[in-house]
Amino acid sequence: MIFLALAFLTGLLHVLFHNVHKQEPNQVIVVLGCSNSQIQNQRIQSVLNYINSTTKPVTLYLSGGSKDGNTVSESSIMRKKIIKEYPNLIIYTDTESTNTAENFINLNKWMNHSNISKPDKIIITTSDFHKERAEKIFNGIIPDITPEWNLSKSNCNWCWDAEPFHMKNVDADIGRALYPGHLND
Repeated sequence: MIFLALAFLTGLLHVLFHNVHKQEPNQVIVVLGCSNSQIQNQRIQSVLNYINSTTKPVTLYLSGGSKDGNTVSESSIMRKKIIKEYPNLIIYTDTESTNTAENFINLNKWMNHSNISKPDKIIITTSDFHKERAEKIFNGIIPDITPEWNLSKSNCNWCWDAEPFHMKNVDADIGRALYPGHLND
């Protein structure tokens, strides 16, 4: 009898402990960084609008390292701006990635090695001009998840014009990210 009571209490404590320490969000919003502050601000505004429109719990995953000689990562800059609006959000930052493929490699590592359980939904926030390339890269790196997209609108003509060039490099970008050091540029 005592053994059964202890087993029951142990199981109950396990469930309670698991629920208290594993209260995971239903959705993770991934915000892809950008070294261009105007484009980055458009993405931040897009994610803030999304957060305002949902009633589900949200966790943010901000991705973007330092580029162009900056000492502060893109994800850290975004975090400071978002925290002003939502100081209680759960936010994870990837300060290492320097391109879209690395964004998704690091996201995948985070999902597989952190304390989070698989979210009900992944939402990727990026610019409208960047979606096709980001989607191909995401599918090449994390093929078992179908994300939703939250796109900021961009009037950057240069960005739209440059995308066809960037699209030609998608397979190589995925290969370099998945197998660093195995592919030549």
